[in-house]
Amino acid sequence: MRLYALFTSRCRCGSHWEISGLVWVLFLGSISAGGTGAKKEEPVQNPHGEPASCTSCHMAAAGGRPTLLFDGNVSRLCQSCHDGRSAAREAHPGDMAPSAAIAGRIPPDFPLEGGMLTCCTCHDVTQNCNAGRRSAPPNPNFLRGPDVSRPLEFCFHCHVREKYETFNAHDQLRAGKAKTDVCVWCHVGTPDVGSGLKEAASYALRSKSFKVCSNCHTVPKGHPLGGKHMHATPPAQMMWYMSAYEMQPRMRLPLKRLLEYVRAAKRTPRSIPLDENGRITCYSCHNPHEKGLLPNWNPRSIGAEPKQAANHRFRARGGNVCVACHQK
Repeated sequence: MRLYALFTSRCRCGSHWEISGLVWVLFLGSISAGGTGAKKEEPVQNPHGEPASCTSCHMAAAGGRPTLLFDGNVSRLCQSCHDGRSAAREAHPGDMAPSAAIAGRIPPDFPLEGGMLTCCTCHDVTQNCNAGRRSAPPNPNFLRGPDVSRPLEFCFHCHVREKYETFNAHDQLRAGKAKTDVCVWCHVGTPDVGSGLKEAASYALRSKSFKVCSNCHTVPKGHPLGGKHMHATPPAQMMWYMSAYEMQPRMRLPLKRLLEYVRAAKRTPRSIPLDENGRITCYSCHNPHEKGLLPNWNPRSIGAEPKQAANHRFRARGGNVCVACHQK
């Protein structure tokens, strides 16, 4: 089983998080290599339990913590395979300090590193490092603790069952006003939703590019439609078209004339944001904000939907997000 934990109903800016709500979704699959369910271009070798694969994680076959790759950074090492493409991604965040309440519940044999959660806090991969054993491990998810047959129960080692409640990061309005506690799920602070749109603004996202989305969502390789969209840099001609297309409803001029204008003015598109490096990312095509949070005059409000989306939150007029970037 692959376990996804999407959590928080209040979090503070900084490294400490107060966890008070969880919604759990179980997907059939495997936390081991190859468990994404997405079609892969090449088969991926699962190194766990393979005597000849020690160097997948270690600089030398002799192994041991001092020989770990990535300078011993466990999170970077695990994520080099568990990236949602080569192998399944865990949505539970790592490299974060638990709140005092949660830290007090973590079992003593669930190790932290410098007070921070890592992959090895919950998973003990060394249990299957015996070079003499090639058979499937009795605990394929490498979960710590004596009873690992019920993955949901495993989470109650640290989390309080009675405090679990459904959480939706796209449920951002309460009585018409922004839920500031939800804003800081993606932003370091609470942005001013009434301010004007600023060029090349980062809006203080907690993570760069798609990582702000991948805490909850796993993007399969080749999404969408097998094309190379994620992390692609739009060429200048496409940027001009994107800008002209979004202006067309207001200007009522032929697209050819608008293209001439935006090319001369070097105008960049306003309604389709790119990441901090000018590349396409998740929020380029999908609007993460609830309808009504951003004022209608803000180009970034296009495609916003209620907390329960009906059209994938596409940033497009009429629902066809492809024509916002690609000419017919």
